[in-house]
Amino acid sequence: MLTQQDRDEIADLITKYSFAWDSADADAFADLFVDDATCLFYLNGEVGPSTELHGKERMRKAAVDRAGFFKKIGLTTKHFMPNSVIEAFDAVKAQVTTQALITWQMPATDPIPRPVQAGYYESIVVKTPDGWKFERREVRLNGVFNVKEVYGR
Repeated sequence: MLTQQDRDEIADLITKYSFAWDSADADAFADLFVDDATCLFYLNGEVGPSTELHGKERMRKAAVDRAGFFKKIGLTTKHFMPNSVIEAFDAVKAQVTTQALITWQMPATDPIPRPVQAGYYESIVVKTPDGWKFERREVRLNGVFNVKEVYGR
């Protein structure tokens, strides 16, 4: 069974994911995952994943590439993850389903936040000596994923 402290730490892990990605902090982002983590992306109802990331270093590279690209062009993202259901497998492993709404914004040229994606993050988290970490994430989002479709650039 999970303690209230465990549940609070898992909720904090979800929050840290949002802030690390949105700030393009690749090292902080990667530190949220175990070394052999897996992340699968299912976009717009895909049956199979469009992207698969394996390993903590690949998570870091994804943040450098995608979040870094956004930062370079002046686009900011905001991940709103208001609701999570945490179901314990045991005292050191849990399944977490989190609702998500992602907005994009170009503060310099188009300051209105635009909701571009919504869906769920289905995660397996594990308690490590360094705290709770993601072992597996299945990202199931619907929406727009190409900047040009929103901003025409």
